[in-house]
Amino acid sequence: MADPQTDLRDSEEFPVGYGDIRLISSDRVIFHFQQWLLMYMSPVFKDMFTIGNANESSNPPSVTLSEDSKTISMVLRFIDPMKDNPALEFTILSHLLEAARKYQFGRIKDWIASWLNGNDPAVEATATQFSTMQAIELLEVGTTFDVPRLSQLALRVLIKAPAHELFVSRIGKSEMFEHLMKLRAERIGRFRQLLQLALCGGAAPRYIHNGQLTIPDTRYIGICTAMVELIHAVGLEPSYACCMCNWGKELDNAEYLNNIDKYKKALQERFTSLEAELPALS
Repeated sequence: MADPQTDLRDSEEFPVGYGDIRLISSDRVIFHFQQWLLMYMSPVFKDMFTIGNANESSNPPSVTLSEDSKTISMVLRFIDPMKDNPALEFTILSHLLEAARKYQFGRIKDWIASWLNGNDPAVEATATQFSTMQAIELLEVGTTFDVPRLSQLALRVLIKAPAHELFVSRIGKSEMFEHLMKLRAERIGRFRQLLQLALCGGAAPRYIHNGQLTIPDTRYIGICTAMVELIHAVGLEPSYACCMCNWGKELDNAEYLNNIDKYKKALQERFTSLEAELPALS
């Protein structure tokens, strides 16, 4: 069994001599930092050092924290005026926000909000690649810590995620879940209208009402059935990728649809404006 003292290691960023207090992370990294700066930036640390909760038997005094070394490093680099701010990433936000709330580092939340609301194209690009589960986790973080922009980015993924991935998740029946369902319902409605418009030159729209077939002429059963299947698929996953995938399965092989490429192009053109027409997700 490892000696709890010998498995400690000093931080390279905050080495011995950098400060007069030792902060020990959950993964046994020692950060040497200035006590006065911690007290100035955090009322929690101020109370801790004032009433003597630090381990003063060690030299210098030490405080063992529950956060890991990556989280502590980012917090200290942010509050230290001699260090550059570290690069933020979505995977660390929950840990940073929890530490900010726990120790009352109010400016950390402002820093994260500024990053999310800034003009960094990497933020938007990364957010569009979230998996459903990542988006659900970040939606929970945004809601818990009141970071609206984070919730917004997560919702943009979840409004077009496959339905089965949402309902097997831990998102729960919260107010945010109800908001998400309303957004999805509006998106599905818009998408179905879009499909109708894109195919207005064909026979299908005249014989479909509320997703149901009303066909007086049996010549159009093939295309109308395919159209209903496509509308149903979009209802389960209201995304452009799903639409194109199911179009290939259903409509490309429909017997009576002419000029299929023309209708695909019309759908693509109308889809470019769909995202701008959706709710603000606030």
